[in-house]
Amino acid sequence: MNEKFPKNLSFSMITFAYNEENWLEDRIHLWMSQFGKFVDDFEIVLVNDGSEDRTGEIADRLAREYPQLKVIHHEKNMGTGYAARTGRNNVSKYIVFWNDVDSHFNLDDLGKVIPLLQDPEIDIVVAFKHDLIKTKSMFSWMKSRINYYLIKMLFFSLFFDYSPILDYQFVQFLPRRFFVDGIDLKSYSSFIPAECLIKARRIGLEIRQIQLKYHSKPAGYGTALNAKTIMTSIKNIFEFWLRWTIGGEKNRTIEHWHSAFGGEFPWRK
Repeated sequence: MNEKFPKNLSFSMITFAYNEENWLEDRIHLWMSQFGKFVDDFEIVLVNDGSEDRTGEIADRLAREYPQLKVIHHEKNMGTGYAARTGRNNVSKYIVFWNDVDSHFNLDDLGKVIPLLQDPEIDIVVAFKHDLIKTKSMFSWMKSRINYYLIKMLFFSLFFDYSPILDYQFVQFLPRRFFVDGIDLKSYSSFIPAECLIKARRIGLEIRQIQLKYHSKPAGYGTALNAKTIMTSIKNIFEFWLRWTIGGEKNRTIEHWHSAFGGEFPWRK
């Protein structure tokens, strides 16, 4: 058994489920066990995104078994972006991150992340993928790289704002007060993590990176990746780019931060 980390370090993990009746129960049991190795204070915020199978029923039963599980239901499928926004409105712990039901981030790696989160000079921890090309299909790898370089080109390279960030969309550990109160989130797709990092850099938060293994979907696991999902993400990227470059979002980010916290970093106190 690993030694527990201080109880004042708590976690909210947002996850999304759409027709996951074959995987959900085993995954929740595993997550509860993994979280318990490291911290006592945690919650899993599960958004049932309009599932048409028994996912909602299973989730509600598990929530009665585990008080750490909070379940919110969407009446119709809205996609991971809107599910993340719903989860954002229901988190309560100190650190927030999100993880797919297929668990691309293995919670056993929390033991590597927590020491960084305990450093008072670090605000956000960002993981980048290890051996990505070996763990994903060639199509998924190409999609991931195109997405990465598109974001890097539009939001950093064109304006000579060098970004050392190596991955915008694997897993991020964010102070809840930054994620919920400190920024006015505009995105509605898988671009949400990138928006968080773009705004974090604009505000001046200290970001530390760590390389972790990306865990592929289990054999036989379905995927929501399709042309519509990809096009929604690309549309969202360019909409935000227009807001950021000519729509005043860059300045509004600072204004919102000062309105919320007077320009301070409340979790550092």
